[in-house]
Parts: sequence; structure tokens; C-alpha cells
Amino acid sequence: MNSQRQEVQTRLRALEIVAYWEGRLITNQLTDWFGISRQQASADIKLYNSEVNPGSLEHHPAVKGYVPIGKFTPMLSAGHINEYMELLSSQSFQPMAQVLESHSNIAAVQLPDRAVRPEIVRELVKACRTHESLHIVYSSMNNPQLHERIISPHTLVYTGFRWHVRAYCHLRKEFRDFLVSRIDRARRAPSSQAVSDTLDLLWQEDTTLTLVPNRNLSEAQRSLVERDYGIADGRLRIKVKKALAHYTLQRYQAAISEEQIERFKEHPLQLIPTDLPQVKSYLFGTEAE
Repeated sequence: MNSQRQEVQTRLRALEIVAYWEGRLITNQLTDWFGISRQQASADIKLYNSEVNPGSLEHHPAVKGYVPIGKFTPMLSAGHINEYMELLSSQSFQPMAQVLESHSNIAAVQLPDRAVRPEIVRELVKACRTHESLHIVYSSMNNPQLHERIISPHTLVYTGFRWHVRAYCHLRKEFRDFLVSRIDRARRAPSSQAVSDTLDLLWQEDTTLTLVPNRNLSEAQRSLVERDYGIADGRLRIKVKKALAHYTLQRYQAAISEEQIERFKEHPLQLIPTDLPQVKSYLFGTEAE
């Protein structure tokens, strides 16, 4: 009985996170993730809406699902963007319940949410899903004052440190990355023609990054690094989208310059020199504004 209650609690928490961050909840999400029937998924939603968070969800035929109404306040989750990230990533790598359940013997460093707001994420997710453009109010390091942009987003990306959205910028006439935390406001741009992600060549094309232990490591240190990263033949090959190569190297703390190679304790891995000329054309300048 306790196991059944825990399973139900896990599903209720999952549907709450989806409703909070995406602004839409459909029964297929629960049936696909948990292997339950549509009747059970509907019952879970009804239970959440009647007992856990009364009257917080409303069925909208136009979106073929449920949407949060009023000031939706999470009851089973903390309202943190990383909970949403973990939920999505678990679809591919492990059972949903394993990610959502808490464990007293496991801890993790909680990264700051960088003021990522659910109302902004909802607009981005909706625009990506419906292939529409958005009018956003944005600020960047190059232009820290709030200013207006029209973007056609296609994918939300979590780099391990922060969230950004990959989108066509109608101002710069190219695909760029925008930090979600720097979007102050977002609304549908009805007069703007959306640009398909099929035209985003850096997103559509893959590349293989080859990482090796930093050449300044001792033999013992090299063996340690190879064990840390599961390197079997002295080289770690990572296939990624060209648009994500920069973030991948950051995540692996891989050195790409002589200065970084000298700091081998900070950069235990390095990109093999023969790869650098090949990736230079898309490696630099792809980081979010």
C-alpha cells in the first residue's frame, strides 16, 4: 500500500512540474512516462485538482489539455527550474520515479535558477511547440539595457549551468542563443513569420569532439583522469550538435588554448590540437548573449 501511495505521489509531482513550467498538461505525458492507462492519468489529474491543489487546473479544449489558472502555486515541488530539467532528462536515461523520489543518502549541489520565471518558460515552450515567433524584452552583456527583439525559438537547452533558448533572431538575421533568465517579458508576435529550425545549420549538423588527458599531466595523473571519464583508448569522443560544442567543452572543463592547457588542474582534459582548426568556425561566438 505504501508503495502504491508513493507511485501516485510521484506521478502527481510530475504533472505539477509540467503544468507549472509548460503551462499545459496532457494525459499522454503521464501514460508515456509511467506506463499507465489514460483512465488512470485522468484520475491522477482529477485527484491533484480536487485534493492536492484544488481548482488550480482547468481543461481547455483548444489545447487538448489542462492549463494552470490564477496564481498557480506548486504544492509538491519547489518551483525550481532544475526540477523541470531533471524531469525531462529522466525520460531518456532512467525511470521517472527514480529521479523524482528523494533519497536521504544522496545529495547534489543546487545550482541557482538565475531568476528563470515559469511564465517566460511557458511562452517559450508554447512557441517552440507551435512554431510561432515571440516578441521579447531582453538584456545582454553587450546591451544591458532592456530592449525589444523578435525571435523564432525552436529548442530550450540546459547546459548544466544555465538555461538558454536556441532561436532565430529577426534583428541580427541569424540563429543565436538567448539566456532565459535575461528575458524580462515574452508574448506572441502575430505579425512575424517564424523561421524553421531546419535552417539552423549549426543545430542540424553534428560534429565529433575528441578529448584527451591534458598533456601536462603526469603518467599517474593521466591514468586517474582516464578512469574518471571512462576513457578506454586514450581518447574520449563526443558526438554533439555544432551549436552545442562550446557548452560541451565547458561542461567537460576541456582546455582549448595554450593558457588553459597550462592550468591542467582546472582543465584535466584538452581538445586534441588537430580538432581545433576544424571547429573554430562554429566553436567561438556561439555562447548565449
